[in-house]
Amino acid sequence: MASTISVEEIKALVDAMPGLGWAAWPNGDFICQSASMEEYTGFPSSRFVEREPNSGEFAWSELLHGDDYPRLERAWLDAVGSQGIFDVAHRVRTGAGSFRWLRTAARAQTDSAGTIIYWLGTCLDIHDAVSEMQASKEREKALQNFIDAVPVPIWAADEVGDPLYFNQALKSQVGIDAGDAEHRSSLTLDEVLSKVIHPEDLQSVSEALKAAFAGGERFKQKYRQVRADGSFRWTAGEANALADKQGTIVRWLGVAHDIDDEVSAQTAILEREARLALIIETMPGLLWVSSPDGQPTYFSRQLEEWSGLTIDQIARDDVDTLTAIIEATIHPEHRQEVEATIRRSFETGEPWFRRFRQRRFDGTWRWLEARMEPLRDDSGRIIQWYGLQVDIENEFRAQESLRISQEKLARASSYAGMAELSASIAHELSQPLAAVIMSADACKRWLDSDPPKIEKARHSADCVVRDANLASEVVRRIRALFQRTSEERQIVDINQLVHSVTKLMADELKSSSIRLELDLDSSLRQLSVDSMQIQQVLVNLIHNAAECLADVTDRERLVTVKTSASEAGARVEVTDVGRGIKDIERIFMPFFTTKSSGLGMGLSICETIVLSHGGRIWAENTATGARVLFTLDDQTAEISTKQHPEAFVVPASV
Repeated sequence: MASTISVEEIKALVDAMPGLGWAAWPNGDFICQSASMEEYTGFPSSRFVEREPNSGEFAWSELLHGDDYPRLERAWLDAVGSQGIFDVAHRVRTGAGSFRWLRTAARAQTDSAGTIIYWLGTCLDIHDAVSEMQASKEREKALQNFIDAVPVPIWAADEVGDPLYFNQALKSQVGIDAGDAEHRSSLTLDEVLSKVIHPEDLQSVSEALKAAFAGGERFKQKYRQVRADGSFRWTAGEANALADKQGTIVRWLGVAHDIDDEVSAQTAILEREARLALIIETMPGLLWVSSPDGQPTYFSRQLEEWSGLTIDQIARDDVDTLTAIIEATIHPEHRQEVEATIRRSFETGEPWFRRFRQRRFDGTWRWLEARMEPLRDDSGRIIQWYGLQVDIENEFRAQESLRISQEKLARASSYAGMAELSASIAHELSQPLAAVIMSADACKRWLDSDPPKIEKARHSADCVVRDANLASEVVRRIRALFQRTSEERQIVDINQLVHSVTKLMADELKSSSIRLELDLDSSLRQLSVDSMQIQQVLVNLIHNAAECLADVTDRERLVTVKTSASEAGARVEVTDVGRGIKDIERIFMPFFTTKSSGLGMGLSICETIVLSHGGRIWAENTATGARVLFTLDDQTAEISTKQHPEAFVVPASV
């Protein structure tokens, strides 16, 4: 083949080239290789230029990796045929016997007429770079496998926000494949968003994402996202930029947490809180909330309107809020007791109850009833206190008015019952008066005797004095029934009171063929009571029991009075063998009566008296009649309803 340059000149040129040089004729046959390449591969130059005559295979095929030679040969012959540029990466066996990656490039050298004179090529060792690239791919593949295994929906986008891939969790979540690390998504950002975001949230999410991509800021938003089944669920999306060492954003990574259950739970909580707030604000009471240590933290709207005060108006850093509220709202007579008892409840955790006067927004003092209960967690620790106040001013005044009316009716009842008791009273008086007359006559006879029998006359005179005193005591007791006030409380024997009442009523019971039976506990301790009031209760109950026996003809008419000890003091039972009590739950109501001529106040007055003694009264039907029972409290101190009206107890039936 004719040439304008000699082989020696080409050889010198190849040896002078940096790297691993070689040269070939225009038809592709090799001319030579550089000394450095021969040293690198250990393949002799004499064989480098050889070519199999029949197959045309180049001798240097022995140097190439079996997977690379067909590709490299085809590329070389294509370049020779097209006179184009040859540039191929391939593996070559070195003199040490190992394969390394080389990048081989060649360009045709032409004369002034454009005719190819020879090919000049060079090989660069790129093994380290290829190895690093392969390692990087393997690391990236391992990272992707790791990301796919993470049970958190993750997505990636390029530096401008165009989608790159979804991990397996996100693919399963939305049912859409946006590609993977090796195969870039064919979908644009707007296309992906339109497929996965709820139409009502699409614009806000799109604008927020694009703003983050444009400014390199973090993206964070809640929105509704599609699911594989076509439903939408609330999702919390976040995305951060991934930058290189120079700070240039190279990728965006994001997550999409499913928070639909949390949102639903929060919505339900908000709805419950709204309902609770509505209940609190519409409840017909004055509510407040305090911290575990007793500091008020909340007033309901009704309490603020009623008192004309808010927590913010009272709370100051230098003053205890509870003390400030008590001083600002509670009547001076009740402040000390209210503060002491409520603070004791805060310390002990016990519920609190009080009645006191409190200033209303218009400056008037009104009676309120207040209760407070603690709210505890599962461990029993107090979280906060809830309090409720009710304005009872009108009820209190009505109770006071009723108390006065009951006192008047009690006196009227005593007058009304006087006709029925007159026979018994007359009998009680007739006996001592008859004895007085008899003793006086005897005294006169003893004095008229001759000689006068002074000792016997003196004895008769003593009998006159004794019987006159008995009559005077009967008169005193009867008068006390009609006095405006009852006797002061004193320590008395309840059994003795029972004896005195039954003695007074014995004649009445006997005239009605009623047998009175007493079952008195001799160990019963004495109690502090108003004896006249308790006698009134006993008279009323025994009289009622006797009336219940009026139509009993088939068995003995029997009334039993029994006393026994109770936890508080004493218990008294009056039992009859009549027909039982109808409307037993109403008999203590004022003005309720089953008698055609009754006032309906007897049992109501009895209840008021018993309650004022700290006891209780109730009735029950038995198998053979009925029984009324009441208790008396040994610890009850005398209460002046005029000095302390808040302590006045209204009968439960009222």
